Amino acid sequence: MKSVKYNGDFCIVSVGSYGRYEASEQSDLDVYVIHSKKMMDDTKGKINEIVQDTARKTGIKCSGGFESISLAAMYKNIGGKKDTNLSITNRILFLLESECLYNNSFFTNSYEKILRKYLKDIIESDNKPPRFLLSDIIRYYRTICIDYEFKTTEDNKEWAIRNIKLRFSRKGLYFGGIAILLNSLNKRGIDRYDYIVSNLRRPFADKISRILLEQGMADGYKNILILYADFLYEISKKGVRTHLDDLKKADRKKDELFLVMTKKARQFNDNLLDFLHAGKWGGKDYLNLLVL
Repeated sequence: MKSVKYNGDFCIVSVGSYGRYEASEQSDLDVYVIHSKKMMDDTKGKINEIVQDTARKTGIKCSGGFESISLAAMYKNIGGKKDTNLSITNRILFLLESECLYNNSFFTNSYEKILRKYLKDIIESDNKPPRFLLSDIIRYYRTICIDYEFKTTEDNKEWAIRNIKLRFSRKGLYFGGIAILLNSLNKRGIDRYDYIVSNLRRPFADKISRILLEQGMADGYKNILILYADFLYEISKKGVRTHLDDLKKADRKKDELFLVMTKKARQFNDNLLDFLHAGKWGGKDYLNLLVL
């Protein structure tokens, strides 16, 4: 990156399967840039060229282009008129599943700056739950559910693989995030904030296994991790992805592969609900926090 001329700080962020440490040979590398000052198009082009070239040399498929986002826009517009579906997605993915590819110092400072804005309630009062961040993670998940409906009905995009991903990786991202925030209610003082900062970006399986072990529930709910591992194994196969890409909606009720994966998705959902009901969340009414 020494050849990039830019009078400010920036970091390159990986999200998606690479950000979650769940990538396979079938995965694309999804990246975006967070910058401290206005970035000119030629600078963006140079960064994109370097990222694409590096990915190609290492045999990684890189999605075309990337978003360029100012740090100020990421933390100043939360809930405002300019907080679009895209900005919500970029911000929540940054908090829940990102990994730094360049400039870890600016990455870490940016991450904590955004997180501190969300967590000001618990920083100021030990007894308050992290409602602000909980609400935005819930908003993000509901947004991508609606987005799925639009893309598969109005935009005529592949529906089957999106359906399975929505029910596993997207749901896992969402549930893992709220589980960390709920489990933080078992902490006190600065430990709550430190716990969230240290655990919010962990992979889904890591988040859930740590909470299960901490709460002494590992034996009863290990099927959550087994089902998720099965999903990752299946979705990593080129033949499975091709089959799902080509599957027509009219054939979904007689397609054996889709029916098996759908059955496991329902089991995954039921296991997550059981875990949510059985978990210890600092004596708080978790339904009130999540629904009301």
